[in-house]
Amino acid sequence: MSEGTPELSKIELYGVNDPNISGQLILAKEMGFFLDEGIEVSYRLLSSGTIMPEEVMNAQEKPFAFTQTPITTLVLKEQGVDVKIVAPLADISGTQQIVVRESADIHAPEDLLGKRIGMAKGAAVYIAIQSMAKEFGLDLASVEFVHLMPDQQLEAMEAGNIEAMACWEPWTSKAQAVGGTFLFSGARSEIPDNEGDINWLVDQSVLMTFPDNFERYPETIKALLRAFRKATQFINENCEKAAEILSTPLSLKQEELVHIISLNKYSMTMDNLFKIGLLSFRELLYQNGVISSTPPESDLYSTALLKQVDPGLVLIEEAEEEEEDEELEEYYAIFFDEVDQIVRKLDNDAIALENDPTDKTKLKAIAGAFHTLKGNAGFLGFDKIMNSSRHIEGYLKTVLMEEELTVPKSIISLVYYAIDVLKTLVTDYKQTRNSNFNISELQERIAQLSPDMEKPEEETMPSGDIEISGYEALKLREAQKQGNHIQQLDIHFEPDWKMKSAGAFIIVRKLGLEGDVVKVVPALGSKEFKSATEVHILYVSDIETSRIMEISHVAVVVASVSISPFQVPEVLVVRQDEPDYMQEFAHGEEFTLGTKSKSRTLRVDYERLDDIMNIIGELIIGGSTLARGIDEVRDSYVASQESSKRMTHLKKTSEEIRKNLLNLQENIMKVRMTPIDVVFRKFPRVVRDLALKGGKDVKLEVFGEDTDLDKTLVDVIDQGLFHLIKNTIDHGIEPPMVREQLGKHQKGTVRLVSFREGNQIVIVVEDDGRGIDIEKMKRQAYEHGMLSAEKYQKLSRTDAFQLLFMTSSRTGTEGATTGDQSGLMLVRETVEYLKGTVELDSQLGEGTTFTVKLPLTLAIIQALVFGVGERMFAIPLSTVVEAIRVSPEQLSFVGDREVFELRNQIVNLIRPHELLDLPCHQQSDSKKMYVIVVRSSDRKLVGIVADSLMEKEELVIKSLDNKIMKSEITLSASKLGDGKVVLILDVPALIRGAFG
Repeated sequence: MSEGTPELSKIELYGVNDPNISGQLILAKEMGFFLDEGIEVSYRLLSSGTIMPEEVMNAQEKPFAFTQTPITTLVLKEQGVDVKIVAPLADISGTQQIVVRESADIHAPEDLLGKRIGMAKGAAVYIAIQSMAKEFGLDLASVEFVHLMPDQQLEAMEAGNIEAMACWEPWTSKAQAVGGTFLFSGARSEIPDNEGDINWLVDQSVLMTFPDNFERYPETIKALLRAFRKATQFINENCEKAAEILSTPLSLKQEELVHIISLNKYSMTMDNLFKIGLLSFRELLYQNGVISSTPPESDLYSTALLKQVDPGLVLIEEAEEEEEDEELEEYYAIFFDEVDQIVRKLDNDAIALENDPTDKTKLKAIAGAFHTLKGNAGFLGFDKIMNSSRHIEGYLKTVLMEEELTVPKSIISLVYYAIDVLKTLVTDYKQTRNSNFNISELQERIAQLSPDMEKPEEETMPSGDIEISGYEALKLREAQKQGNHIQQLDIHFEPDWKMKSAGAFIIVRKLGLEGDVVKVVPALGSKEFKSATEVHILYVSDIETSRIMEISHVAVVVASVSISPFQVPEVLVVRQDEPDYMQEFAHGEEFTLGTKSKSRTLRVDYERLDDIMNIIGELIIGGSTLARGIDEVRDSYVASQESSKRMTHLKKTSEEIRKNLLNLQENIMKVRMTPIDVVFRKFPRVVRDLALKGGKDVKLEVFGEDTDLDKTLVDVIDQGLFHLIKNTIDHGIEPPMVREQLGKHQKGTVRLVSFREGNQIVIVVEDDGRGIDIEKMKRQAYEHGMLSAEKYQKLSRTDAFQLLFMTSSRTGTEGATTGDQSGLMLVRETVEYLKGTVELDSQLGEGTTFTVKLPLTLAIIQALVFGVGERMFAIPLSTVVEAIRVSPEQLSFVGDREVFELRNQIVNLIRPHELLDLPCHQQSDSKKMYVIVVRSSDRKLVGIVADSLMEKEELVIKSLDNKIMKSEITLSASKLGDGKVVLILDVPALIRGAFG
């Protein structure tokens, strides 16, 4: 294939039935520009761009490319369809308009409040409305947006069912013909006293395609671009002729099209305004919840093929991958790990102070914790954590100077509130590296307690100066050592220039091509940035000041630029003026993010440990296969004495390798383990808050917090334990007066205990509260139709307690689980998910005990392996009651269920081959079958029928490939020593699948 010849001769494109988005597409087809480039193009025009994502996703044959707006690119990516912009086509901001009904008496933006506006869901024009609302300080919550397609909007407008429509040309012109009046568009305003050009929306039409096409059909794409370039030139030079050609395909009058074309700016130039519009859409869609993440700029567009067609059309560089600074991310990870520990210590110290208000050492420790947070947060530029910590530390410092022996309750309440503020801020900064939380209430609470106290100043730089974090200061010092200039640019815009923020984006981008833009004040994209008359830029480069001036001084946009050296502040690694209470908090050297210290610990991503475990598991399986092969060769091969010695040596070496691999596996498992104290230490504050809310007086006792378990379990089990403790405090522990009347201590006790039992960890939550009236609970369960009369009479104590874990259980009993059992149901589901069990016991008037048993790890399990047909399966050994042989004569049916009797208990049978649609071995009538007896969540016995049974095995868990077997019953997989795949069954899911 020669250069320039399209790989495809026929393709289909999608467009929209309007000249804004698809004018060039239609012209290129009608004028023969596509045929000139060697491709035959058919096109399909949709009624609206808002339905494009759905049409593309549902199309049996995907179009080769389509003309749309950037919103479609982002929405398709959100829905899992990867697309990329090839080229811009036109700035269509002026055609995105708001038209109001003349009789609705709407003349100003505030007149829209309380009105009904017709608008297609996901339309770009909504961004113009949002920009208008911000400009005029309006709350759009009182505006009713009615989801209507353009033709429906027009009908509703004419019928008087809506007061305004937010749409695009030609529909907005049609609306004006039936009594509508233009109010504003993305590019122009007719609002009284605010007439003129605006930049409330930068909307564009673009040509996009699928990323695979860039590699497979580059010449076809370039042929398209050349045809679109001809169409763009034609529409700009021959407006009336273009309108005449477009009128028939679009079913619009020529004069209407001339008007619409005049509102658009047809251009395929990929410049900074294109980029600003694209990234603005990305940010706004993310902020409004339309997309759940912001895809990297490099995933949104490509300049490569457009540049090959016409280098003059590309005025920006190819988008670079947006990678986080790995070093900074490491600092973030260290900070958040440390702050989690500090927050837990703050909670515990606050509780200790509340229990003994005379212990000022706890108050000193709390002040010291906030002091450390202040410094470390400031180092990373987390201003709100830094300032809130400064406020509370400053106040506690004055309290510590007072001679009063007892810390008042008001101060303790303030400490709790400050801790809660800190938790909120930390959550925000973890997720977005920023926070919109207002810390002024903390300042007000401090002021109420100490009105004479001088309010600490916020650590912000004076207007015009740039504040940098400790981390940024370190990086700037490194840049200086490499011979770079650190400079501050103060840029003042022309007062009459409307698009100041767009101008700043252009300058920042140009500067970034020849150096590093460290910081922009106000921050790019912020509310303050959009209305700023000046910006301040911290810039690192090795270029001359004259060149920086040349880049920054954009004619018409910029009034003046001043450049001055930036003084990098010293980073104080060691502080000489630490308050004395720091020693009591830190018990040694204070943790400082800016320092490097000798450490015996190493941070390892948990997923890397999983990868290592998988590799070791494969090696162990390979070692077993090798050992088996050596045995088979030795048994079947008669060799000389020398060969026999070699085989023995080979066998010994194989066993040694396997032994070392098992040892390595065990040590990696130890690395995965973490003390359950990570979970337990959260609960003192939880108990305190729940007790306070419920008017209870509760003491929490914790034992065995140093028990280790797999971190994967730690990450899941805390919510289950929270619900157990919440049920215990809310419904188990009596109010103080009631306890006193019962002869109990007014303060109730909740115990949280953990210990290891074989290959399991046992967690016990018990209380000394009212307990559960089991007979009353059974009776009410019977009255609610949960039990038949026969079951009511026969129900054992243990089985009765299981009623409390059922979804529909509403016992209404006074006890540890009054009312809706959704919390306990969640506990059971969580524990079963972790391959564990939960049991309940209670004595009326004495208390209730929950016992949770979990495997130590989910990476390796002790399992019973069995065969069904040609497949091998396994279930956790912890779920097995026993494995037996059962003859056909022992089987019978109760209704449609196959059962047999085991020691006077009915066992329901499950045949896995029926659930999993597998063939099974035919058994003779006299042959006994294997049955693995397990216990269901409601304590019933269930038997799993197997064709063969192996001994117990230790299996390394692997994620299940859906190609092997797709079923909710099979959640994971492993391999046996002979290399056979074994599927690990989820026993609760297996039982639910069989019996519902």
